[in-house]
Amino acid sequence: MKVLRVVGSCLLSAIPTLILATLIVFMLQRLIPGDPAVAIAGEYATPENLARIREELGLNEPLLAQYLSWIGNAFTGNLGTSFQTGESISALVMQRLPLTLILTTMALFVAVAVGLPTGVIAAQKVDTSFDRFLTTGATFGIAIPNFWLGMMLIIVFALNLGWFPGPGGVSLQDDPAQAIKGLVLPALALGLVGGAEICRQVRSAMVESLSTDYVRTHRAKGLSNRNIVWKHALKNSSLPFATIIGLQVSRLIGGAVVVEAVFGLSGIGSLAVEATNQRDYGVIQAVVFVAAVIVLLTNLIVDVSYRLLDPRIS
Repeated sequence: MKVLRVVGSCLLSAIPTLILATLIVFMLQRLIPGDPAVAIAGEYATPENLARIREELGLNEPLLAQYLSWIGNAFTGNLGTSFQTGESISALVMQRLPLTLILTTMALFVAVAVGLPTGVIAAQKVDTSFDRFLTTGATFGIAIPNFWLGMMLIIVFALNLGWFPGPGGVSLQDDPAQAIKGLVLPALALGLVGGAEICRQVRSAMVESLSTDYVRTHRAKGLSNRNIVWKHALKNSSLPFATIIGLQVSRLIGGAVVVEAVFGLSGIGSLAVEATNQRDYGVIQAVVFVAAVIVLLTNLIVDVSYRLLDPRIS
């Protein structure tokens, strides 16, 4: 029942969060220079033709009326049609979304695989040269932009060594295996930066756990260091770890916009960039809406995991 209350509370709070996020983006994109009607009809279109297009698209309505109409449809699953192509935006998003989800999942796996063990090892060797080396490397990793790291990975592993496909590549529908292989470098570009942050956070949490009285008691009882670190201390650090995982998901989705552009991938990140260049407001709003839903669902999973990891949390 406690978990159900948490789920219900999170779902209720998600609605105003979704509304606020989409409202801010809705208003900000109106500040983008250019007119969707001009983008559709061309620079030499007549004023009458431009007025007709604005009327058909509903751009003559007040901004609040446009937003309320859009958000009402979005909650029913109707994301509208693209200004540029006339296609269903829901179909466009569902076509691009799987690639972004796979990329984000692979990047999160890389981040955890790199950050968790290095953070635990650094905590065991706190204040040693090895610890300083790892934490310094993690600091540099956090500071490195993922798009720059992506370009370096392309130069070394795609162009020079030829181990992985370069930018572009095949789609998931045409050749899933080759498409997944083409996601390895983008996942590394996203995940290594996230792994550096996880390393720092896990180290801090583990240093605190390893200095507690119950760990000293376990050592006095003769438990092996491996058992103490990986079974007891790491479990006590699970809440900060769950928190940073939740934050990483939102950051990875945001970073996917840039990384997909660098690697020429057809995900929702590149869809948002294309829509911005074409002033396709409906597509931009749909991408933000879907991304916000994913982040909110992730936060819901993290909140529920808190209760499962520590029953003392009410």
